[in-house]
Amino acid sequence: MMIEDGVVTNYQIVTPSTINASPRDPWGTPGMYETAVLNTPILENSEPGGFQGIDIQRTIRSFDPCMPCTTHVHTDEGVITREVNTCACGAEH
Repeated sequence: MMIEDGVVTNYQIVTPSTINASPRDPWGTPGMYETAVLNTPILENSEPGGFQGIDIQRTIRSFDPCMPCTTHVHTDEGVITREVNTCACGAEH
């Protein structure tokens, strides 16, 4: 934070999600979300066209209820995205 003449002139908010959703660091250490989902059991239908990444999104939701709405899952079949109309928090998208 920068204060000039008793007034805040610059600040940066660092939320837990900013830290937890971080990419790998320069030494290759994964962020918290990636670490949490690396060994997540996949219990849903994993056939092509049937997989939605629900188990992975549930894991991420345990950190932040809004993050699954912005999560893209990369698989051998391509990228899985969800069209979200409402969120667990009730916000309209």
